[in-house]
This record gives sequence, C-alpha cells and structure tokens, in this order.
Amino acid sequence: MIRYDTHIHSVYSSDSGTPVQAQLDAAVFLGLSGLCITDHMDYSFPRDQFDSVLPEGQNPFEFDIQLYEKELSGLRKKYTNLEILTGVECGLQTRPDVLKKNRELSADPDLDYIIGSLHLTGRQDPYYPKFWQNRDPAVCIRQYLEELYDNLCAFTGFDSLGHLDYIVRYAPDSFQYDPAQYRDVTEEILRRLIRCDIALEINTSGYRKGPYPNPHPAILSWYRELGGEMVTVGSDAHTPELMASRFEGISALLKRTGLHQYVTFHQRRPRFHSLDS
Repeated sequence: MIRYDTHIHSVYSSDSGTPVQAQLDAAVFLGLSGLCITDHMDYSFPRDQFDSVLPEGQNPFEFDIQLYEKELSGLRKKYTNLEILTGVECGLQTRPDVLKKNRELSADPDLDYIIGSLHLTGRQDPYYPKFWQNRDPAVCIRQYLEELYDNLCAFTGFDSLGHLDYIVRYAPDSFQYDPAQYRDVTEEILRRLIRCDIALEINTSGYRKGPYPNPHPAILSWYRELGGEMVTVGSDAHTPELMASRFEGISALLKRTGLHQYVTFHQRRPRFHSLDS
C-alpha cells in the first residue's frame, strides 16, 4: 500500500488556490502516513504561457520559499501524526539563468525533496490547445523528450523526475500515443536517471486525461529492465479531493513490473517503503 503522496500543490503554486492546511486535512482523512507539498518553482516561465493576468513584476510559478517553509514548520506542531515533508517542483530549462537559480534552489538545506519537471518545449507549454495547432503530435512529443534529455545532461540536482511523458496528457484526442515510437530517446532518459541516482516518478494525474499514469506503464517496464529501482508516487493534486487518487492501481502496477517498494525522500535522502506494509 502506498501511504505517502509526494506530489501535491497548494496556494503557493500559481495554478492552485488550495490552503496547505486543506491538503493536510485530506491526507489525515485518507489515513496517509505522510505527504510532501511540492509547489511549482519554475523560474523564468514565459508570462505569455500563463493563462491568468499577473501583477507587473510577478512571475508565474515562483513563490516565497522561506514563507512556505515557515508555514510548514508551524503546521508540523499541529499535525503530529502526519509526516509533513518539505518539497518543491523545480521547472527544468537549459537557460543559463534558470540553471543558476535551480542550482541555488537545490542547495536549500530545508528541503526534503525536489521533483525535476519539464513543462515547456520550445518555450511553449503543451497544456494549451494552441500549442498543437498545425503540428504533428509525434514530432512534438519527440522534441519534448529530446529537450528533457538535454535538461538531464545540464542539471541533476533533484531527486525524482516528474511525469516523464507529461506532454502526452494534452495531445489531441485523435492522436494514438505509442511509447515504443520514442523508445530510443526514452531509454536514454531512463539510463541517465539510473546513472545519476534520480528516481522515476509515477504520476497519477495522467489518469485524469487518459487510461495511463505518467509515464506510460511500458516506460516503467523499460526502467525496470534497465535496472531502475527507485520510484516515487504522486497524485499531482491541486485540490484535496484528488490526493492519492488511483494509488491502489499503482501498487498493483508496480508489483506487476517487479517492484515491491516505493521511495520517499527525507533531507534529500531516499527511504524505501514496502508495498506490502
């Protein structure tokens, strides 16, 4: 059984209005042992790729991390039966200014866990339908995966790779995704993760867009075949009702793949948890 949700958003993320305490209450209600709030820190995210109007000078997907860490520290005194881990979802880009800020972020001694995620390809977010207009989805997906590999070569200061095939969530409904079409670049990504001791995240928000989590189960099988052993699990919940969604199915999926444990991080060090406990 999976008792930790390690990919959750709150009001500190520009795309969530959920108070941190509401997420903690949901975790208690579900009987979780712990959770990690991982709000977006996506430096230099293009303002034209954000669908809400922001005040001048405010950047999308950046927040006051000291205020966040202070709030979590106070809440730990109240939620004594829930392990509250401090985390962040770090947006990957190969821009020199972003690499510098991401390296500084990864040196924060108060963080337990950092997810590295790519949300842009060609400085555009595939979340928006306009991204796909007059484009071949297969070409876009390959470009995304190649950029993801380039990011992994440029920066490895994080603990788990978030939603590897994120872009597929938003591809046109008419497109039939076959991960085997991209196996060459995908396996290069997986090898890089294994060499750098970076975990692979299984993100259940993919189920909200289609029949699979991110990444696709085939990719999880390739990861295992290549010798990968570290898997984190997160719902990517921006609201309390989505916390730990579809975790029962993920337990079964991991076991079918030959994995009988999942990983959480405390003080940036991995801890292994049996799926049978």
